[in-house]
Amino acid sequence: MLSVEIHRDLTRYRAKVVGGLTARSLACTAAALASGVAAYAALVLALGLPFDEASILIYACTLPLWALGFWEPQGMRPERWLPLWLRHRGGGARLAYGTRNRYLRALTEADTTTTNRTT
Repeated sequence: MLSVEIHRDLTRYRAKVVGGLTARSLACTAAALASGVAAYAALVLALGLPFDEASILIYACTLPLWALGFWEPQGMRPERWLPLWLRHRGGGARLAYGTRNRYLRALTEADTTTTNRTT
């Protein structure tokens, strides 16, 4: 019987648009560049800060956009990973355990109906 082995990496393939960048990483790179230029214009040109002092703030403005474009925690994209992580850290998904003893429930219901009839 003929068979072909398919590697697991094929399921994680993402099409490259320009220069080895996916559409997502290209859009995030463009957004980071635009936010860097806007931060430079606001800090250096408008407020008059020296570039060496403003550069750390410019990095802080662009870093989240770079991270969204290239960071893949646990092999997932950030918009898939972040809600799972927040739900895990927030503790919103608590498990509540209870008894499922139908016989005991039937007995307690029977006791309440008989006490209601006698009174």
